[in-house]
Amino acid sequence: MTGGGEGEFGALLRIVGELTGDQSEISGIAKRWRALATGVGTHTGALKRAAGTVDDAWNGGAAENFIGYMARYPRAGTALGDALKSCAATLERAGSALETARGEVQAIYEEKQAWLAGQRERTGGAVPAELVASQAADALGRAEDSRRRAVEAVEAAVGALGGHLGTAFFTAIPAPGDQDFVPRNNPAMRWVPDPDFRQGRSTQLAGYDGSAPVDGGTGGSGGYGAGSGYGPGGGGGSGGTGYPGGSPGGPVTVPNLGANPRAKAIVGYALDQLGDRYVWGATGPNTFDCSGLTLRSYQAAGIGIPRVAADQWVHGPRVPDGEVQAGDLIFFDSTGDGKADHVGIVLDPERQTMIHAPNSRSVVRVESYGDYSTPRLGFTRPGAG
Repeated sequence: MTGGGEGEFGALLRIVGELTGDQSEISGIAKRWRALATGVGTHTGALKRAAGTVDDAWNGGAAENFIGYMARYPRAGTALGDALKSCAATLERAGSALETARGEVQAIYEEKQAWLAGQRERTGGAVPAELVASQAADALGRAEDSRRRAVEAVEAAVGALGGHLGTAFFTAIPAPGDQDFVPRNNPAMRWVPDPDFRQGRSTQLAGYDGSAPVDGGTGGSGGYGAGSGYGPGGGGGSGGTGYPGGSPGGPVTVPNLGANPRAKAIVGYALDQLGDRYVWGATGPNTFDCSGLTLRSYQAAGIGIPRVAADQWVHGPRVPDGEVQAGDLIFFDSTGDGKADHVGIVLDPERQTMIHAPNSRSVVRVESYGDYSTPRLGFTRPGAG
């Protein structure tokens, strides 16, 4: 051959063409998959928080099963997000392998073109065909190695991507309508509203039971809560604002305590703590146990009482059942040994409601003492004179 070479080296250009993928498109796809992974995490995170709100707002077996069911969605979302990110990384590796191989083959082509130009300069234009063929064979062998590595990377990417195609993420979760927390499926599985549920500490509204949006009017006449005028040093106001009861009967009415300053101060302080978490041994300001709440409520009225429920019961004085008033203490004996181990504050004796801090699984709340399962010891009225 005299003066040729482009034909043999042109095979390298064909390989370069084979290895030229749309790198920008590959990068774009990987970027979109990563964005989808982020979006899945964002939405399942919001779903998890919403389920947590339901968990706070509802009790009972149906609510517990619902929370367990809903926990599957964040797990599926995490798995899907991980799969998307893994696929994006795999695709990027394949694209990078193609780009690397293309660059290598392009470099081989340019190397051989430079060699051919040098040979022509030395020989005056004619280059022996066998010498060109030898260089072409070397170039093609090296180019095939680069192409092989790229093909292997692409095949590995295809296999990895295919491995995720048959994975069930959200589709593996059974239909919600078939679950036992749906009332029609299992009527015995109960949804029990938590009457003291609130979105935040600012939602200390009389009448808010967590089952419906809160309307306006949070203070002034009839308001018992933050800013209502019925806390320590608060002003007047009349009764009539509803509080949720612990029984299925729904909201109950706070009695008018305008003529009873002692009861107004005790009850007002206790109502202002609605929603505060129960913590054993706590006496406020944001967490209470049962006797810690009664201690601080009575202190708000300028009345000192002992710290623990058993001593508060002994402290007296006792009040007959038919003479109970709002603000009186109500005691319970869960062990049957005649000693008080739980105490609350009577809210409305006619409706038999009390304000108390029940246990470590709950918050300061209004509940029916008429329906309370723990045996009742009786009532006292400290500071009565």
